[in-house]
Amino acid sequence: MGTFRQIITAAVFVVIIGVFFVLNIITPSPDILISERRLPSKMPEINFANLSGGHFADMFESYAADRFVFRDSFRTLRALTVFYVYWQTDKSGLYFGESGAGEFRPIDALSVRQTAERIKRVAESDIFNGANIHYSFIPDKSIYAGRKLPGFDVDMTEEIMCDVLSVYTYVPLAGHLNAQSFYRTDIHWDQPNIIGTASYITGAMGRAAGFDSYTKQYAGPFNGVYGGQLALFIPADELHYMENEHLRAELLNTNTLEYESCEIYDMEAFHGLDPYDIFLHGAQAIIRIENPNAPEGDLYLFRDSFGSSMAPLLASAYRNVVVIDLRFIDIRILGQYIDVKPGSDVLFLYSSQILNNPSILRV
Repeated sequence: MGTFRQIITAAVFVVIIGVFFVLNIITPSPDILISERRLPSKMPEINFANLSGGHFADMFESYAADRFVFRDSFRTLRALTVFYVYWQTDKSGLYFGESGAGEFRPIDALSVRQTAERIKRVAESDIFNGANIHYSFIPDKSIYAGRKLPGFDVDMTEEIMCDVLSVYTYVPLAGHLNAQSFYRTDIHWDQPNIIGTASYITGAMGRAAGFDSYTKQYAGPFNGVYGGQLALFIPADELHYMENEHLRAELLNTNTLEYESCEIYDMEAFHGLDPYDIFLHGAQAIIRIENPNAPEGDLYLFRDSFGSSMAPLLASAYRNVVVIDLRFIDIRILGQYIDVKPGSDVLFLYSSQILNNPSILRV
């Protein structure tokens, strides 16, 4: 009887393995992992370097896992097990709670210092002679999640940046944000919920923001990056944007190296891989925003993706806002595309994604 059971067990196991083997062969490989917003891993090359270094097995494991049938269903099952069977506080650094989903992002002190030093080199360049230099950083949303786990260290970041950039004006943001400032399913802040933060920033630079010309518009449901990474059944956010019909924008076309008109909000991008790209067309080297109804004055905003939704709000206080992303343009050629007048304001505003990766800035 025992032998018969062993045979049945082995047969069932072989059938299950065989079924999955066949399904993986006949099922087309995905071109993109939509829920995770990334491309699947490529089949590793079979060469001496990969085989002798022991890398082939690891790379093939990633390749196979990204193409496994019912991948998202298994990811959801794992997440449910982690949170509701084992009652763990996070899954590979991702948490989920009353304030939504997020990631515990430990901040690296050396990287923060290197980022601050790069900011200092930009601020000291001849391009910004006579400008008023301000700097800040965007704390990760995890600090507002009410969890006692390692994450973004505001005090350490503040201490390092203020040490390196002591001759410039610091604009602290941590006390002017909260859990509701951010999307529940994404890393980014929610534009209508940071109007007060924008008003505080412009006030710190001696300008008065006014939002009478702005109206709140609804773009649609938004399932952010954490929703896909966690693979849980998290209700989608609603993506709203603050429209001001007086704002005009143009971006630097990196192919023609000429400025061309563009919309403040790219509605087509909302239906793309990352709906957050609705704000200022996502990743762009330079975008210029003009607000003819604002007082005379120029602001130069050095930003990452968070600045895409902040810049249109800051434009309430400036006639011209120039949005610069040093991930996509080198400081050595920046002066060819901007002309900074004495007395202009400059703001460096970066999140933990940049603070932990200074090498990504082309400085």
